[in-house]
Amino acid sequence: MKLSLSGFLFEDNYSSQSISFDEFCSLARDAGYDGVELRRTQVNPQTTTSQRRQILHTVRKHGLVVTCITARGLAEQDPDRQSSFESYLELCADLDCHLMKIGGNPSWLHHAAQQAEQYEVTLAINNHVGAPTETIAGTHQYLREVNHPNFGLLYDAMHLSISGEPYLECIDDFYPYTRNILIHSLRPANDDEIPTMEHRGTKWVSALPDERGVQDWPAVFARFKRLGYNGLVTVIESGWAAHKRKQVAYHCAKVLQKFWEEA
Repeated sequence: MKLSLSGFLFEDNYSSQSISFDEFCSLARDAGYDGVELRRTQVNPQTTTSQRRQILHTVRKHGLVVTCITARGLAEQDPDRQSSFESYLELCADLDCHLMKIGGNPSWLHHAAQQAEQYEVTLAINNHVGAPTETIAGTHQYLREVNHPNFGLLYDAMHLSISGEPYLECIDDFYPYTRNILIHSLRPANDDEIPTMEHRGTKWVSALPDERGVQDWPAVFARFKRLGYNGLVTVIESGWAAHKRKQVAYHCAKVLQKFWEEA
């Protein structure tokens, strides 16, 4: 397992980070992560060449790698879409990153995945409520439509589970496509709690991966490990108060490493 920490944990309103980049990387290394997933609030196509060099230097200084970036804000049609996509490929190259989270029209993604091979970048989409990949059937259909070996899945048990999907039973089928296992945990909210989100009439709150009522992460790991998975596992927890975020990062690393060893 290669454990990665996403900057999502320290993001405020999708617009800024609550800690410096050096502090983020230092914390990740100290907690036992192998890499970091970078958010748009940390790096994006508008980041200058010198800034990119400094970001990569900081990552490497702490013994980490950049595990994934997300292509956001792509235009719906070419040529703007293609130009924006290429700017993200160049960003991946500058950061020595080999995985890009992306969505869009499946027919276009087929060609995008082919182009990304030239940069040694794999494209992938995550399961997500309100998207074609919210369900198991929808995810299968999407992957069939893209139909390219350089396009895969970021397996997201949380989004599948709150949609009522059997997120454990589908692992055997999704294993060949899985490029990353995303870890963010929700449990049903108590009556006196302010929910993080509501879906299909159920209110959910952010929780630690070993709390009662969250997704069954030991079972997720056991199934993937049995199939031979030994790749990326990324903590993308969010919705935590700023003063709790560092503690969450440390706790998740410790618990997930234990789950993996015992799987």
